[in-house]
Amino acid sequence: MESFWNSISAYNAETWPWQLAFMAVAVVLTLVLWFRPCTWAKVAMKVYMVAVSLWIALVYYLKYAMNRDYSEVIAIFWCMVAAAWVYDLATHFSSFQKSGKYRGWGIVVLLLPLAYPVISLARGLEFPMITTPMLPSAVALYMLGMLMAFSRKINFFAFIFIVHWAVIAISKIVFFNIPEDILLAAACLPAMFLFFKDTAAADEDASKPSETAVKTVIFIVVVLIGASMLTEYV
Repeated sequence: MESFWNSISAYNAETWPWQLAFMAVAVVLTLVLWFRPCTWAKVAMKVYMVAVSLWIALVYYLKYAMNRDYSEVIAIFWCMVAAAWVYDLATHFSSFQKSGKYRGWGIVVLLLPLAYPVISLARGLEFPMITTPMLPSAVALYMLGMLMAFSRKINFFAFIFIVHWAVIAISKIVFFNIPEDILLAAACLPAMFLFFKDTAAADEDASKPSETAVKTVIFIVVVLIGASMLTEYV
């Protein structure tokens, strides 16, 4: 645990200007996409997603967390997240268009990364040994918020990686005393139900189970995953 928090402390102390720059870019691009959506902003947001994923992989894990177990493997994981967004750049799959369906929930999730340092300070921690919006789980939470807020056509590859990361983050809650990561796990569960429900509804035909049956199965799966997460935490 000491090594974990020491790496976070060093990361924050030495990179806080870069973290603020990343956050500022995220705020600007999000506001542009929300109020004045345009092609360049959509492309820029995908480039940002690639850049922030590589930042987590190469800077956070391969530099500051290098002395922690499995840091190389986790860095590869975040490189795969970056690859998912590169694929999106090449195929123009996700549209970053608001559908209106989950806009409110998306706004809430987009704001949750800002709660990370607030929770740390409330727990009595002090800078630089606090969680920030530029830690891996907070970045994943921001990506999830973007997918929720702009849900007309989403990057499912990125979403699957986010869900996987939420499961990984559960173990950190216990082993590294980082309850802030509960936010990601809690946000992923309803997102899983909503996105998979929409996918099932879009693909429905007469030869498949009814939409109600599919929704029920998805709900049960999400509940079981949530129960597994809770069991891991307890």
